[in-house]
Amino acid sequence: MPTKRQILQGSVVVGALSLVGSVTGILVETAIAAELGMSARSDVFYVAYTLPYVITSLLAATGQFSLVPFFASIEASGKQEDLARGFSYAVNVGALGLTALSALGAATAPWLMRGIAPGLTPVQLGMATELARWLFFVIVPAGVAEVLRSFLLSRRSFALPSAAGFFRNMGVIVGVVLGFHRFGYYSLVLGYFAGHLLQFAVLAAKIAVSFPVRYSPVVRGGGEPFRNLRGAGAAQLGVAVGWQGMVVVERIIASFLPAGALTALNWGLKIMSTMAELVAGSIGTSALPGLSRAAARKEEAEQRRIFHGILELALVLVAPLVVFCLELPRPIIRLIFQRGSFTPEATSQMASVFFFYSLSLLLYAALRVLAFQLFARQEGTNYLRISILQYALTVGFDLLYVGVLRWGPKGIPLAMVTSLALTVTWAYRKNLCDLRSMVDRGLRVFFAKNLLAAGLAAASVAGLEFFFPRPATGLGNFSYLVATCGFGSVVFFAALFALKAISLSQFWAVGGDSNQA
Repeated sequence: MPTKRQILQGSVVVGALSLVGSVTGILVETAIAAELGMSARSDVFYVAYTLPYVITSLLAATGQFSLVPFFASIEASGKQEDLARGFSYAVNVGALGLTALSALGAATAPWLMRGIAPGLTPVQLGMATELARWLFFVIVPAGVAEVLRSFLLSRRSFALPSAAGFFRNMGVIVGVVLGFHRFGYYSLVLGYFAGHLLQFAVLAAKIAVSFPVRYSPVVRGGGEPFRNLRGAGAAQLGVAVGWQGMVVVERIIASFLPAGALTALNWGLKIMSTMAELVAGSIGTSALPGLSRAAARKEEAEQRRIFHGILELALVLVAPLVVFCLELPRPIIRLIFQRGSFTPEATSQMASVFFFYSLSLLLYAALRVLAFQLFARQEGTNYLRISILQYALTVGFDLLYVGVLRWGPKGIPLAMVTSLALTVTWAYRKNLCDLRSMVDRGLRVFFAKNLLAAGLAAASVAGLEFFFPRPATGLGNFSYLVATCGFGSVVFFAALFALKAISLSQFWAVGGDSNQA
């Protein structure tokens, strides 16, 4: 079973390579922003891509929750033929189901676009419909690639699955940069198809070389692992429907806000969730195979030990990110977006939205970590309950903050932080995954020390901002961010060392030997 050191080492591998994918993901948005700006034109594309993006994001974010435990439980039986059959079953059922879903989405695109963004003009809705009909089929290679990625993760092969996003994003970037002036909007469609197909090909090649399994055209399976997979899949389908419902409501609300607000909200949520995934998702991904095996063998003490370690690692890594995002939203947005058609005024609007989304970062990461534990324990029903609760609360507060209180674009991210706070509180009170025993006195003291260290880091960043004004040039802005975030990180970790929250032995453990390829 993995130790905290091994989880940390795996997290670094996953995190470092996921960072490469995340950076190229941001470059995708930068390339699109340079061509479309933050305007009615960009709103058209993001309305068209709303549902395909939601589905592909859910596949990438939650596919491993059901598939890694599925493959791990089959592997525990020790029969290679069962593993090959389970792999083929997951690939075939995923491909068939997603093809049917894509066809349904393409057929109903006109009604879906009108439902998502009734505030757009007929011409804009027509363009969004045409784009959506093609973009829906992106989910087929995306879904099959997630099956391949989860299989590799279950074999504790972290490197290539974590870097898969890089190949996908590079395909999109090449499509936009080389094709936009000739194909316009359709260069984005071509780019997304090229990126997802490239990702699929790379993962398939890795399995063929390192973990060859005999593929067969099976679509039926029996036994406890298959029953658990179907149960987890049903829970994830329910979560997907709930998430899409929430996104549709928020798109409807945003379509009546000033031009560019819908795009700003889309990018703000994407950046915040990417950072949470980069940290909490990397740690959870590294620990999930061990958690799943411990759950399959009914080793409760081992599950608690691993999950406790995940919580501590996630807190240490997320806390400084929260500080930097709340104190430096404008320099961050300026670095990422301000070029081409993206004006300084758009930067100000985007920075405001990003600040309010950053309030959710710690809670979003906490819920993400909890999801790994729920699926490792085969508690898909509880994941469905907690997700639907959060989505329902989010929609309710969206309507309250934007529709009743008239808070404008900031009301939507504020609705998210409110719903997340209430959902995490509910999960604790219901003692999901034995949370009450996990959040013991030791973890509460650890949290307090991290809070104090984060406060000192925030004060140090504020001091630098007071004595050193923000530069006017792009290169100066980059150097300013590196200096302030670097100094704040040094203060944060120095405080943790001084408070004995972490030790030098833990810090250097990441440098030990590990086989994560």
